[in-house]
Amino acid sequence: MSTNTKYHLETKEQRNIGTSEMPLSCCNGVHPSENLLQVSSIPSVWCVGCGIGTVVNTFIQTVERSDIDFNKICVVSGIGCTGKVAEYLNFTSYTTTACDLFEFAANVKSKNTSSRVVVFSNNADLLVSGAADFINSAGRDDDLIVIHINNIVFTITEYGIVPASPFLRISVDQNFVLPFNIPHLAESYGVRYIARWTPLRAGWLMYSIMDTFAKRGFSLIEVVSPCSIYCSASDTIGDSVEQMEFYDRHSVIRQGECTENLDMRANNRIILGKFVDKR
Repeated sequence: MSTNTKYHLETKEQRNIGTSEMPLSCCNGVHPSENLLQVSSIPSVWCVGCGIGTVVNTFIQTVERSDIDFNKICVVSGIGCTGKVAEYLNFTSYTTTACDLFEFAANVKSKNTSSRVVVFSNNADLLVSGAADFINSAGRDDDLIVIHINNIVFTITEYGIVPASPFLRISVDQNFVLPFNIPHLAESYGVRYIARWTPLRAGWLMYSIMDTFAKRGFSLIEVVSPCSIYCSASDTIGDSVEQMEFYDRHSVIRQGECTENLDMRANNRIILGKFVDKR
């Protein structure tokens, strides 16, 4: 297949990195990435089938395979389940529960100018609590690597969770609550590296993270990983295996696709790929 086409076939490695499990017996009972984990905090609080664990595993494997200095990585996370990421990683890590995750991360960068600052965010951080914060940071081209885990939960309020859905499931208030085109928002404010994957495409995700290690400025990698609790409660998909199969069947890789075309409402598909790389 021509390398110029927007549609790409995956190698076995590209699909399986980050999702495969390594038996502890092969490592004498020691986790193979123990030096990069806060082992005292393991096991994590994440649910079985939650994509956050796969994303974190892929990130760790990327760091191990790159030539980046472990001591030159700062991890910043915010609220909710994604906010636990910083607690589990053995890097210089920060967690903020305020509505200024990206401003906070930019301040971390200003004090650690030689380090790569990696932000793990979710929808509450990016779109609800900190939309203006994200826009301002993107507009300034802050030197941040943002791994945004799109859990398809639009907001958390004192009244409960208001979910969004790629395929028009009805929210708790019986209204259609639709997902936001995050890559297009990012490009509109000048972000020059944008990619989107699902946890099942962990190999491609690894390559994107590796890409961002070699670039400067604001980079965004969106990982579409719907909350497994919400999906299970909705009775539309089933268990975690069925959920992975569902989103695999309804996704397609189109490298270089215009970000205006990435709205999941219009396509009834999750379009994946690297869309913007202007550096």
